[in-house]
Amino acid sequence: MNSYFFLFEVEPQFGNLVGAHASRAIVRVWVLSTDMEEARVAVLRFFKANLWEVKEEKESFLATPEQVDGLDAEAASSYRKAQAEGIDATFNYWHRSE
Repeated sequence: MNSYFFLFEVEPQFGNLVGAHASRAIVRVWVLSTDMEEARVAVLRFFKANLWEVKEEKESFLATPEQVDGLDAEAASSYRKAQAEGIDATFNYWHRSE
């Protein structure tokens, strides 16, 4: 299996409890897959199951060993979790104004 990285902009859908305080998010996703398209389908399925609508795919790539070695602590932790569980996502939210 290969490790793929994706960067998406998403918005919470009706029923997503995060939507009460966040209007959108940038999401960094690591996923294990045999090819890029299968990886993308897995990520889109993950978003749908968790009530997020994809607004834009900003970046995607097959990670090289050099890229993995250069990850910061947070990204490396997410990468390792994806290695163990198949997928991991880190959300950075835009919070709604009061």
